[in-house]
Amino acid sequence: MWPTAFCCNSIAIYKASNSMESDAPRVAICQPYVIFGGRLQVILHMVEVLNDLGIVPDIVTLRLRFEPERIEAHYGRTYQMRFRQLAPNMRIIPDDTSILVFNSLLHRIGRDYDLLINSSNSLMPLPGNQHILHYIHFPRERRLADPSPDIHRPDFRYQPFSLRWLHRLAIQQVYRFRRLHPQHHFVFNSAFTAAALREMYGNVPADTHIVYPPVDFSDYESDNRDRQPAIVSVARFGPSKGQLEQIKLAARQPDVHFHLVGFAHNPAYVETCQAYIQSHGLKNVHLHLDAPFDEMIALMHQSKYFLHTMINEPFGLTAVQAIAAGCVPLVHDSGGQREVVPLPQLRYQSLDDVPAILETLEALPASDIDAMVRELQAHAHAHYDEAVFHQQIHDILLPILDELQGKTKTGA
Repeated sequence: MWPTAFCCNSIAIYKASNSMESDAPRVAICQPYVIFGGRLQVILHMVEVLNDLGIVPDIVTLRLRFEPERIEAHYGRTYQMRFRQLAPNMRIIPDDTSILVFNSLLHRIGRDYDLLINSSNSLMPLPGNQHILHYIHFPRERRLADPSPDIHRPDFRYQPFSLRWLHRLAIQQVYRFRRLHPQHHFVFNSAFTAAALREMYGNVPADTHIVYPPVDFSDYESDNRDRQPAIVSVARFGPSKGQLEQIKLAARQPDVHFHLVGFAHNPAYVETCQAYIQSHGLKNVHLHLDAPFDEMIALMHQSKYFLHTMINEPFGLTAVQAIAAGCVPLVHDSGGQREVVPLPQLRYQSLDDVPAILETLEALPASDIDAMVRELQAHAHAHYDEAVFHQQIHDILLPILDELQGKTKTGA
């Protein structure tokens, strides 16, 4: 029942240290659902920046899909933060509806904070009189404007007049009332994402920033040059991530081993992948479901190539991780992957192109491959290293927090 679903359930995952100032601005990082993946990693790095500024943020969400203790176990770091669940018992509802419900709740919850860091990817219907820093992975408004309900599957369509088709039509009407607010600040995860928001709003404030999601290169670096001509892929299992298409590609490449690593977020899709492997007797495909971090790193260090199959990926954190680990990335020629992999010969238009690309790369001298990897790693270090992210977010947050503290001291 909705009336009993919406309550606050706070989980203090780690206590604040004594060094955290009691009069620091109250900050919440807001995301409708928190699951393991790239967005969680961005949130955790935001937490580290705030901790360095003496702030223990709340992570405000509708409900958690895992036990908070798993974070430290998976990433091997301790974070000063608290989880605040607004609807821990809420039934699963469509993403677009849950975002609108969550953002609506922030009108009430937002009063408890000086600054909201919004990671819902939507400006609707957030409070206009609240200081909000948006970290946008890809704007929901742009997804709803696309002919396909899934920008990662451009040919996909809902059946006309089906419940999903009608729901999307209704949500599109709600977003006709979208608008920008002067107290909102914008950070984008790529130039591709920034262009998508400008397409929807046109007059985006001038003080916007592109801050790429961070990677701790020390976690991934390896001197291993004696790698198997194998392919590793890392992504949460789901249709938009394209694992089934990778498996079908593997069926045409029986001499190449494919290691598919990812969270089993969609059990039905995982079963579909497993059924295809079994029915076709594929011995060269290995699923590493919910693999620990160390296992993922080991597979990256063993494999020569990394394959990413999502179309219109707004950024693509795993491709950066693979580059840091010394893999040669093969990515679709779209979205933010053009920024991550600036070498056009490593981007493909169709998965059908991949076997030919692999054949070309395998014919190159090892010195040419090493030079290619070094060039990609230098580019990645300059743009995606966690130290770069921390400094950029620090420089964006500091004037906002200083202004908020000034207002607090003057009683404004």
